[in-house]
Amino acid sequence: MGPDTGIDWIVFEWDERTLGLGPVRSSLPDTRIWNHVLGPWLDPGPAPGVSICRLVVEGRVAVLARTRTGGSDSRRTIRVHAYLGGPAAHPSAMPNVRQTLALAPGWETLVPADSAPLDLAQLLAPYSGAAAELDRQAQAEEQALAPIVAEVLRGRAQPLSVASQGPAIAQLWGLVDVLDLVLGRYPGTFSTYESDDLKPGAEVIFLRQWPGLSSRASHRRRVDLREPDEGNAYNEIAHLVARAYADGELEGLVKRLRITDGMPMEERIELLGTARVPRETTWARPVSPSPAGEPASAGHPTPLSPANFPARSGAQDPPAPRTPISSGSMPLPKALPEPYSFAARDVFEVFMEELAEATSAGQVEDILQDVRDWAAARRPADVRSRLPALIPELERLLPDYQVNAVLRGLLDQGPPIEPARFSWTHRQWLILAVMLTIVLAFQVAEIFLR
Repeated sequence: MGPDTGIDWIVFEWDERTLGLGPVRSSLPDTRIWNHVLGPWLDPGPAPGVSICRLVVEGRVAVLARTRTGGSDSRRTIRVHAYLGGPAAHPSAMPNVRQTLALAPGWETLVPADSAPLDLAQLLAPYSGAAAELDRQAQAEEQALAPIVAEVLRGRAQPLSVASQGPAIAQLWGLVDVLDLVLGRYPGTFSTYESDDLKPGAEVIFLRQWPGLSSRASHRRRVDLREPDEGNAYNEIAHLVARAYADGELEGLVKRLRITDGMPMEERIELLGTARVPRETTWARPVSPSPAGEPASAGHPTPLSPANFPARSGAQDPPAPRTPISSGSMPLPKALPEPYSFAARDVFEVFMEELAEATSAGQVEDILQDVRDWAAARRPADVRSRLPALIPELERLLPDYQVNAVLRGLLDQGPPIEPARFSWTHRQWLILAVMLTIVLAFQVAEIFLR
């Protein structure tokens, strides 16, 4: 049974001989390479529960269902079931993302007593029922989905870390659904629970809390679902699509906006910006704290309280205004009219609004990086036409000596300069080789003439 029709599997448990996690049973005759490449992902973190990974290793889809039961020595209570699926290069490599999220937590009960591979059809048989239940759970995660979607819109294809105490599997299921409809692509590799975000190879990682400074990955964007949301343009679009998803209307919204397959991301975002934000939209994120001293289970986390979600119909009090951020000489965010429309605004105008609201050097740099990405995909004439509006903001936010450097960077979006390659045919090396040959010839002649 090959990887296209069957699933190889490996069971990892604590090995007293090596004092570490190792393979104890498998459908493969040799597990050494998999023990090496999957090793960094075997330990899911300190909280008891079930967590899921979908990775691409050795050219194949690899799904890890990791269980920790807790105890005095938690390392000895970890059991990992690894499932090795089809070639990752295949456009519909299985198990796919949705199959993994819906079914992988229950696959351990299907591992046979012998070493036969698992039948793919048997693994996927209960998918319809499991997917319907996850649809219901994910639609209830509207307020958690919105800030994650907003950070994806800001960061484009950058890896993402999410600090969440909610149900990570349901939140990731909803994120995949929303991004699939809105952007036409979604993360294919992920982990629903980690203790740090340093490991490469997963586009989205969920954590219960941020790790220490030494365990933070600098290459990942971060979104913290435990902190208050900000009312900027990306967040407004994200709340719009999250509300439509929760109401079962996102597909209709995408069709009305005429977002089509193959459309560039910037155009999709501009079209989403023309939609109206519902009047009752609120920016508060629900928080689901675990009891003091007791970590939430990665598999069955504390559910979000329905009381944290805004009503979708009927009269209600308008949301309380956000507390202004003290910013010294920085201008405060402009009040948004209700209902607010993004009509007649493009992505560059969104950047300008975000710069007006920025309150730290880090925020300014993140926004300017987005501007650089935007400029790289635009004609030079288009970029030059926008600079007069950008220059005053740069002069307000940056030291004088940095302004021209930023402007030059926006105007010079050519391919990166490759370092000069070493070549023996370069003139200086040929001269040196000739001189060394002459010296060597004199030494040989001197030896023979003695």
